[in-house]
Amino acid sequence: MTEPGNGSGPEGTEGAAMEAAVSQRAGTAVKSFASIESAQWPAPTRAGPSEGLLAGLRHHLLAGETHYPDRPGMGELRRRVGEALPDVGFPAREPDGVLITQGEGESLFATILGLGGGEGAAIVARPESRHQRLLDWMRVRVIEPGTDAASEAEAAFHLIEHGAGAGTPGNGNTSETPGLVQVHAIGDRLFGGSGAEAAVPTDAIVIGSLHGLDGMQPFSLGFVAAPVAVRPRIAKWKQASSICSPAPSQRAALWALGVRP
Repeated sequence: MTEPGNGSGPEGTEGAAMEAAVSQRAGTAVKSFASIESAQWPAPTRAGPSEGLLAGLRHHLLAGETHYPDRPGMGELRRRVGEALPDVGFPAREPDGVLITQGEGESLFATILGLGGGEGAAIVARPESRHQRLLDWMRVRVIEPGTDAASEAEAAFHLIEHGAGAGTPGNGNTSETPGLVQVHAIGDRLFGGSGAEAAVPTDAIVIGSLHGLDGMQPFSLGFVAAPVAVRPRIAKWKQASSICSPAPSQRAALWALGVRP
């Protein structure tokens, strides 16, 4: 008699096929996420951490910070991200509206799922997004703004990318999709970058990276900033995939923002 799942018989054959399919998609995902941040944004420098940063990390490790931080992210870092948003033209968010991620790619991944997207779902976005590989892997359908209006009404949200030649609110993107939640992907513009080019709705979601912070290299992070009522829907997908972002990376970002032990 054949044992279930040993590769023989109908159950084993189905199990092997499922394992192969999962393995293939996982491999594609790894390649996709690895290329997300480098596709159109300069890769963060791989210079080693400064002596000051190393001393700060050592302080926190020896103080017992060896396990998970707050799952949405360290409160002080979330506060600083939320308070910096108006400087680049977006609504301020309180800490409970901010989620710390591994990068803008993971932020978009969790946001798509948190807003009800996923395989077969649609979003409004310009063609050839810098996150196109992620969208392809998730099998998300992209609708160009201003076209196929009937389908746009069914879209999960409108993705608006800033920088690297991407469409911005200043070129008419916002008026073409009234009623859709806007998700603004701003790269590393949050601290010291240029602002949005037009008024942004109060319910807009902002995603981005913190790679550009001077002094946190070689660590990297991202964020999602959303209305407080919306953020938990996104956070659950971040937590399902990686629990939380590493404490040393978050401490590195805080160090770069001037926070010292």
